[in-house]
Amino acid sequence: MTKFVEKRTFNSQLLTGLASFVLCFILACILWPAWSLVMKSVFSTLAAPGLAAAGPEQAGQLLGAMVEGSFFWMVINPWIWMTLVMGNYGKTIFTARQPQAGLWYTLLAWIVGALAFFIIIGFLGIWWQPFNLSLLLRPKTGGEVALALMGWEAANFFALPVIMAQIPFIALFQKWPFAGTSKPPIENWGALFFSTLAVVLVWMATIIPSFLPLSVNGRQVVSVPLGSWPTWVAFCQAFVFFFLIPAEGGEGYPMKLFAKKQPLMGIAGFLIALAAGFIVPPIIRGIIAPFDLLPGAPLDLVVASLILSGVVCMLAWHHLFDDYPSAQLVSNTAARVLIRFAIWVVLGGVLGTIWVKTFVLLPFGANSLGAGFPTMGILAGQFAFLMTFLYYNTFFDKWPLVYKEAVRVSSEEKITGFKRREAASR
Repeated sequence: MTKFVEKRTFNSQLLTGLASFVLCFILACILWPAWSLVMKSVFSTLAAPGLAAAGPEQAGQLLGAMVEGSFFWMVINPWIWMTLVMGNYGKTIFTARQPQAGLWYTLLAWIVGALAFFIIIGFLGIWWQPFNLSLLLRPKTGGEVALALMGWEAANFFALPVIMAQIPFIALFQKWPFAGTSKPPIENWGALFFSTLAVVLVWMATIIPSFLPLSVNGRQVVSVPLGSWPTWVAFCQAFVFFFLIPAEGGEGYPMKLFAKKQPLMGIAGFLIALAAGFIVPPIIRGIIAPFDLLPGAPLDLVVASLILSGVVCMLAWHHLFDDYPSAQLVSNTAARVLIRFAIWVVLGGVLGTIWVKTFVLLPFGANSLGAGFPTMGILAGQFAFLMTFLYYNTFFDKWPLVYKEAVRVSSEEKITGFKRREAASR
């Protein structure tokens, strides 16, 4: 019999986390240009007639939206579906060895994301011209390019409701009411389809009005949530930060202060996050306004970026630093959670400020390195780094800094191990 023993390059939690952070930063600087150049080449070929008919600025905007859309649909959305909702089901179906298992699952994620785009957006495109697949992928005139740009932007931000409406079913409601009702992946499929209903509702209610200026007889029939896109995104980031806390190092708090069972726990956590969405951005806006961190940019865009940096820091601390400090280091739960919260806020604020000042220098921020590939900007650029370490931890199990070594187990060791487990279960 063969079993896998985990081997670590560094025994220290903090050293492993720091080395992983640096490695993922370097990988993001390499992977985003590679992804962007490949996708730009693909879409430039597909949309060549329309890009030639449009002006240079409009053509560049469409190419940027297409490349960004490929990342949102093929990288961000499937990771949420496959890891958070489905629990990485099928990752080791061929092998548990890395990097083979991670490469297989990454390829599967790309396929799942592409299929989801063609099914969801393609179905809508039967009747909605901006989502028509032929127009999105092969516009032929300047007018079609303008329509395709609207469609891509609205389709791309399907990812925002996926984050806002799908992840809370796991982070807050812990897959209620499906958890424990059947064996995986059946209960996960239930959670996936049930939460996707919420995703579609949020997308229709918030994203469609933000990017499709619908009007009837000259009268606007939709309005942007909270008055502007940057203000809405700032609300979203604060909402996301606080609903992630219970699952990403908060050990169920703060919602466990108000309830111990589902769905009351989830409802409490949702209301806390909702309140934070309205309360936190104005506080941060008041603090940073005098500093003018990004001259010429909407203040709420900077607020959204800073809060997103807090989200990135929280997820990095969970996935790369394994929620340091552990229970072995700090036995008191309240102290342990508060220490982590302080790390997220302080470190997130510092890194967020650095990001605002340096994203124009980074290839996954706003620096095309003279190669002309589309870049992600102040908000989406952080997702290029975020997804690198999320894939690194969940798909690749922190390989090569942490790896599994195959060890042969004798029949005697096998029997001894069974007896130990049997004794422990008593």
